[in-house]
Amino acid sequence: MAPGPELAAALARIDRSSVSNGDLVEVLKARYRLQAHVAAQLAADIAALGGRDPEADPREIALVAEPGRYMADELRVALSWTRRKSDAELDFSWLLLSRLPLVFDALDSGLIDLPKARIFATYLADLPDAQRTEICQAVLPKTPPWTTGKLAAYLRKLVIGSDPDRAQDLYEKAFERRSVVGYLNEDSTATLSASGIAPEDMAAACTRVNALARAIKQAGYPARVDQIRADVFCGLLDGTLHGLDRAGIVAYFLGQSPAGKPQGIEIRAELATLLDLSDRPGELPGWGPILAANTRRTVLQQRGGSWTFAVCDDHGYLLVPGVLRSRPTHATHERAGGAVELQLTATLLAQLAQNPPPGWERVIADIATQCAAWPQARTMINSRPGHRFPAAALRLYSQIRDRNCLGPGCRRPARESEFDHTIDFHHGGPTTDTNGGQLCAHDHDLKTRGRWRLQQPTPGQFRWTSPFGQTHRTRGDPIITPPPSTPSDDPPPF
Repeated sequence: MAPGPELAAALARIDRSSVSNGDLVEVLKARYRLQAHVAAQLAADIAALGGRDPEADPREIALVAEPGRYMADELRVALSWTRRKSDAELDFSWLLLSRLPLVFDALDSGLIDLPKARIFATYLADLPDAQRTEICQAVLPKTPPWTTGKLAAYLRKLVIGSDPDRAQDLYEKAFERRSVVGYLNEDSTATLSASGIAPEDMAAACTRVNALARAIKQAGYPARVDQIRADVFCGLLDGTLHGLDRAGIVAYFLGQSPAGKPQGIEIRAELATLLDLSDRPGELPGWGPILAANTRRTVLQQRGGSWTFAVCDDHGYLLVPGVLRSRPTHATHERAGGAVELQLTATLLAQLAQNPPPGWERVIADIATQCAAWPQARTMINSRPGHRFPAAALRLYSQIRDRNCLGPGCRRPARESEFDHTIDFHHGGPTTDTNGGQLCAHDHDLKTRGRWRLQQPTPGQFRWTSPFGQTHRTRGDPIITPPPSTPSDDPPPF
């Protein structure tokens, strides 16, 4: 059956427990065809949205020749996607519907699946129309039994061979977009990779890392070669091995030579975790949570970095922020710089003030003193409403309260975002915490140039309205995530 409503209805009536082994494979294949069809129709919906005019009344049908700059943000709000995913899906869907109709038809009919459609889009996007059509007509019928790896290799070879000059041009454009990407894995480790680099540079880097790893292994270091490669790779980048030659790197791994200091990082940690009262994870802003053991080790290596604190209510929201002048006595200078945010509840602070743990006495006293002075300091952060730029205390308060950019779904750390006046300063909006919040450059432009309306009905709680009439509420996440059993004090959603 062709994928569509009839196939969906037929599959819905099937009782898997009564299907034979062989027939179950046919059911699986039919459902996969249906999934491809649904993916094609979703792409068609996304492309149709991209072709609508955001300047028009949301109740009208108004078209544009191509998606505008902020159209992907409509997807971002509607489907709770990240900005990167929204941009990528709009680009893919528009390309599929406007320039790769044969690939769209193959996906819609279930001949190919979504991963294969994406490969066609990757390799054929910049080809002339006639060449795209010729390749699609020749390759699509062969595609169903192929893996994605085989399809990608086949298309890559076709594209390079058919027009070497264009292939060189594509290479140079991709090389201009070269980047380094890092992300956290589900197992609490991380992945770091570079993309868009020259193949010869990649080969040279890998050859050097491999040679160093083999030399370290041959010198008697007990780890596996793959583990040593990873350690060398990070050490060359984070500053640990900076300035060392080959012999010095080998000596460092054998404990026979000192090394440089690794770069300090921004890290957030509950004080209860650092005191071994809990094993709740820390956080790398913009990246995600890390294990308690990694958190304790990293925080206590950054004595020389900037330290702030956030005292919170029982729901995890900010009561008192501040800058710490004291450090725990056992903290070290093993990392260069960095930024630490200590988080604790007012209840825990009261307990620790009565019986401070060894090494933390001055830190606890520092936090308690600043909390006692907070009522006066609280009025001071809003003492310059007529100044265009926020004072340092107001900026710090906003960064700690908001956590990240307050754009829908954005995870850019507040420290890397801008203080935005909810009611624009040139329209009379004061420079205060009740009229301010942290926005990244993109979401700042989304508000000022993209015709998105931003309101702050309650201090620290924001409401976005898109040109198409969608609404989305944002608020900084709780600084301390409460247990699941704790009732939330978040306002009800629209």
